[in-house]
Amino acid sequence: MNNIRFNTIVILFSGLMVFTSCEDQAQNPKPPTFLKQELPEHSYHMEKGAAPFQFNISDYSTLKTPLNCNEYYCEQEIYLGNEFNGNINLFYKKVDHPDSIRRLINFSNEEVDFHKMKASDIAYNQIIDNESKVYGTLFELKGDVATNFQFYLTDSTQNFVRGELVLNCVPKYDSLKHVLSYLKEDLTEMINTFEWQ
Repeated sequence: MNNIRFNTIVILFSGLMVFTSCEDQAQNPKPPTFLKQELPEHSYHMEKGAAPFQFNISDYSTLKTPLNCNEYYCEQEIYLGNEFNGNINLFYKKVDHPDSIRRLINFSNEEVDFHKMKASDIAYNQIIDNESKVYGTLFELKGDVATNFQFYLTDSTQNFVRGELVLNCVPKYDSLKHVLSYLKEDLTEMINTFEWQ
């Protein structure tokens, strides 16, 4: 009888241990939060690049010294200031033949396609300004990509510019949405005021 009582207690105790050890005690970590950055009011000034074009850029931005410039090619960076720690990289090409425009547009599209694997969505806006002879496309790449904005502009005969926005940080789209929305407004202003010289 004592043996039966002892075995019953051992079985109940073992069962109790099994049920209590199966409880889910692991805590789910909360995702990190990011403070919403206070950004300056939008204001702009006109800049003329080393290549034959001019445009409005934000007052917090500055043109860096151009690289590899000659009458056919030029690289120009727009530094976005300490507020954003990034650049808009511009690559100018003088076009010597109308077929070259098509090749340059295809190259620009391939640069956007390069980020398709990481992008959750790619939106685009066509740019058609007949008065200033500025035509092109602005691409917005959503997701954890290296560059969230790319664009190209051309006069369709002689001049071509490709640009990309690059922030010097780990790409975390959800935490950068506020900043990217702000920079999109500045980039749109730049494109809308773009003029060939």
